[in-house]
Amino acid sequence: MKRLWPGWLLCLVTAGLFAYMALVESAAISALLSGWQLPDGVPLGYDADAARALFDAFSAEFARAQAEGRQSASEAYLALHAGVDLLFPPLLAMSIAFSAFAATYSRRDQTETPRLAKVGLGLALALAFAYLGFDFFENAVADTIYGPKAITLAFNAEMVFVLQVLTRGKYLSLVIVAVLIVALWIARRRRMRTTQTVI
Repeated sequence: MKRLWPGWLLCLVTAGLFAYMALVESAAISALLSGWQLPDGVPLGYDADAARALFDAFSAEFARAQAEGRQSASEAYLALHAGVDLLFPPLLAMSIAFSAFAATYSRRDQTETPRLAKVGLGLALALAFAYLGFDFFENAVADTIYGPKAITLAFNAEMVFVLQVLTRGKYLSLVIVAVLIVALWIARRRRMRTTQTVI
């Protein structure tokens, strides 16, 4: 476990960055929008009506911000995607890959790694990359609907379904890979108990 500390540190940094995004950055933007939750944080995504209502909230707040000479929620949302939320997805993907690898291979486990565990590792890595793609494309599409330039134009209803699919895909990939990693760790623990019993 001592050799794994860089990976655990990566997981800790990722968790801290997520907490900062959720409790500071996203919360501040939602407060400007009268409590509306950002699309990134809605697991099933917004339907057409809710997305339109959120667009109206962004538009009204944008007008107030322009009049007051401050940064708007739309601009803050774009800055979030260009800043902290640009770092978080690859960090989370690497944390997922590390957790799966650490659960599959162990220096203390002298038995050969089962083929099923290797398959599970491969699936976890594939899901990590899938999540990464979903998250990046989700941010890009969200910016085309709620970004500063988009707010001054007509509501882009055609992209709402695309955003909803990407958001659901992101959360689904995370749920599946979380279950898979838990299963890998349980299997690892059982292998180690079996090895100790034999010894």
